[in-house]
Amino acid sequence: MQGVTTKGLSGNALKVIAIIAMTIDHLAWVGIETYEQAETPLQIGLHCVGRLTAPIMIFFVAEGYHHTHDFRRYLRRLLMLAVASHFAFCYFNMSSFNPFSNLLFNATSIAWPLLWGLILLKVWDMERLWFPAVSGDQGRACSAAADKRWTICMKVIVTLVACLLTFTSDWSCAAPLAILAIGRNRDNFCKQMLWLMLIISLYAVAFFVFHSPTYGMVHLACWLAVPLLALYNGQRGRCRWLGKFFYYYYPAHMALIGLLARMM
Repeated sequence: MQGVTTKGLSGNALKVIAIIAMTIDHLAWVGIETYEQAETPLQIGLHCVGRLTAPIMIFFVAEGYHHTHDFRRYLRRLLMLAVASHFAFCYFNMSSFNPFSNLLFNATSIAWPLLWGLILLKVWDMERLWFPAVSGDQGRACSAAADKRWTICMKVIVTLVACLLTFTSDWSCAAPLAILAIGRNRDNFCKQMLWLMLIISLYAVAFFVFHSPTYGMVHLACWLAVPLLALYNGQRGRCRWLGKFFYYYYPAHMALIGLLARMM
């Protein structure tokens, strides 16, 4: 994002919207065992509200990458979130803690692909990845162009590995690819949103075909997040603790809703 202004919505304000929308979305699943049971106008409306959350989360992982002063610390924080959220997500989702037992979406939470989106941003920002050591005449003949081709090849391989590792998670490989696209087009909001919605729309199509036609269409409600993100003023906001609060709230609220569902 270019420029900073006092008008519009701060990062904290957008995160509060994401938290509220996410909570509404997850509470709407209490007592619902199948997608068919949730295909009422009220349920669909509530889940459309929930679709605001993922684009905002994805956007701010990319923003956080550009603002962080300690990438490794940020990476560790997302890793711990992914581990804690896996168990909370499976408990909430009433699914197995074994991520290999469900090989088609929802094997683990969105925190896992968010983590890989952060990794991809770092990888694609590196000017040079590992290059085979050479010496003598062979080393002198090794041109800068060959080095660049090798680096790009390695980045593509890492990206494919990230897609493979996140494919069965919530939001699948759409989340890391969207983070990468947003981060690489940070100075062009229009391109950021076009890439974000293109990738999410492809995810919606996959969800439509392989999981639930109705909720594949519901995922298209993510477009509603674009006007909100357009109001982002480039500022974090006054509540500096809110960013860390999300790391606790995300797994905690899923665990509590899972408990509520079992009690009911």
